[in-house]
Amino acid sequence: MVTKNKTLWLIAGAVLIAALVFFMLWHLFVRQPVVEVRVAGVDGANDKVCYFVEPDFQLRWIHSVEKQWWEEQYQRIDGSSTEDAELLLTTTYFEAFGAGTPSTEVLAPIQKPGYLGYQINEKLPKLNWVVSRLTKGEIDYGNYRIRIHRWVPDYSEVTIMPTAYGFIDRFNKDLCHELPSDGSR
Repeated sequence: MVTKNKTLWLIAGAVLIAALVFFMLWHLFVRQPVVEVRVAGVDGANDKVCYFVEPDFQLRWIHSVEKQWWEEQYQRIDGSSTEDAELLLTTTYFEAFGAGTPSTEVLAPIQKPGYLGYQINEKLPKLNWVVSRLTKGEIDYGNYRIRIHRWVPDYSEVTIMPTAYGFIDRFNKDLCHELPSDGSR
């Protein structure tokens, strides 16, 4: 009877260890597509980095000349590798327009009240976006609005790029909506 219980415990232990090893290896090698938001620190040190997993997001800001809200809607397009991933600028919306405003594009299929929208459909490997408190830059995704202009110093260059994180990367980096909007930690 004792040897039968001991054998069962050994088998159960071996199955548990095998399951844990499989789970750990699976998490190490399976990568999740994300959108990374990175602000370079002084001298390349102390970068502020966060990420979100939603594939659709929007950038909003007040145009420096028109003093009206502009919005750009993006989709993350996952490739067969991290290098193949892209961002697709699908549509742009603005409340008013003047010199330099796109006007030859096809109208967006969905128009927002108070805005004029154009369908763009331009693929980009990444975005470099300069934000300031004057332009009130925001990143909207899911049910979150990140007021990035409060998180970084004025005239910071924010890089937004599609990538993929492994389990350890996700564990070591912050979700954007979990960071305080004033940039403190």
